[in-house]
Amino acid sequence: MLALVLVNGVLAGAEIAVVALRGSRLDQLVAEKNKRARAVKDLRDDPERFLATVQIGITVIGALAGAFGGATFSADLAPVLRRVPFLGDHADALALGLVVVLISYLSLVLGELVPKSLALRYAETYALFIGKPLLGLSWLARPLVWFLTASSNVVLRLVGDKTTFTEARLSPDELRQLVGEAAKAGSLDPSAGEIAARAFDLPELSAVQVMVPRPRVVSLPHDAPLDEVRRVVAAHGYTRMPVYEGDLDRVIGYVNVKDVFTRASGEAPFTVKEVLRPAYFVGETMRAVSLLDAMKNRRTQLAIVVDELGATSGIVTLEDLVEELVGDVFSEHEAPGPELVRREPDGTFLVLGSAPVHDVNRELGLDLPTGEGFSTLAGLVLDLARSIPPVGARLETPDGTSLEVVEATPRHVKQVRIRPPVPR
Repeated sequence: MLALVLVNGVLAGAEIAVVALRGSRLDQLVAEKNKRARAVKDLRDDPERFLATVQIGITVIGALAGAFGGATFSADLAPVLRRVPFLGDHADALALGLVVVLISYLSLVLGELVPKSLALRYAETYALFIGKPLLGLSWLARPLVWFLTASSNVVLRLVGDKTTFTEARLSPDELRQLVGEAAKAGSLDPSAGEIAARAFDLPELSAVQVMVPRPRVVSLPHDAPLDEVRRVVAAHGYTRMPVYEGDLDRVIGYVNVKDVFTRASGEAPFTVKEVLRPAYFVGETMRAVSLLDAMKNRRTQLAIVVDELGATSGIVTLEDLVEELVGDVFSEHEAPGPELVRREPDGTFLVLGSAPVHDVNRELGLDLPTGEGFSTLAGLVLDLARSIPPVGARLETPDGTSLEVVEATPRHVKQVRIRPPVPR
């Protein structure tokens, strides 16, 4: 029986070790022609068959250990218990119960907890040791694995679940939780964990939620003289700016300041159109992750966001998208802006109206609604109020968060006090 429990432990540890071994390290070992690493790689490339094989082995061995121990040791223990006063009539049941408790204890300690702990600590050594035997076992168990997988899929269909047994079921929320737990445990650098968590949020964001809104866009007219370009650059310090004809709804491209000053270094007359780069227009609803891929492929640093009527809503730079992953990045000449969120002594938070809603949610752990028509906290307030509310107006979001307008003008909400919902 002890041998069966130990074999069960080897399989349980193998399941953890093969999964826990870092992919980059495994690829390195495979590149070095390590045959044992190649076996582990084959197991990881077919996780359904690998996990099913391990589960079959653990289940069969557990059943054998219970049956063998119950039949053998209970028969040996029962005569001993019959000699104890008052236990004679219940000796067989007590013997069986004690054997079950002993087997369960050994199975948990020697068959699960200890081997899994060792597998986590020595994942590479353990995985390389067990890889080839486990791969061979998985090939022998292929018919049984196929039969059990097919049976599971039939049951899933009967209960109306269209997902097959072999499909991955880890949701983005579960992956976020795994990343968070790894960062807390120290197996993942906290900074890397934060970047990974932000990466999970990126596919949910649209261009309108990450853009620099139109009122904050610094642009140049197409006929701007060199002196005006220098003045704008000195005032704002931006490297790239859109160029328009007439107004900002007629953007014809953008300029890179480096191109401007390189071209204008001579005595020949200068016009902005000479260094104009083509504009890349995107819709407000375009996903941020798709926009990042498109800008990389087009090798462009700036995109013009337009609404359904073709009017300019704002701009998105590659830096804006990178900041969604790593947080604010300030250049040498750029001073940090005002604090977006400030905690008040009474437990509320004073937040700038220009703060993006998704940043507020991330910072405060809230679930404020987001929409295609707005991206900032001020936009959320206007959407809830259906007008520009006066100072002191209080609004409530669907999750119970209270929003109070602290500072506003007839055209703009500048500051909002947020009172998180009371936990229930």
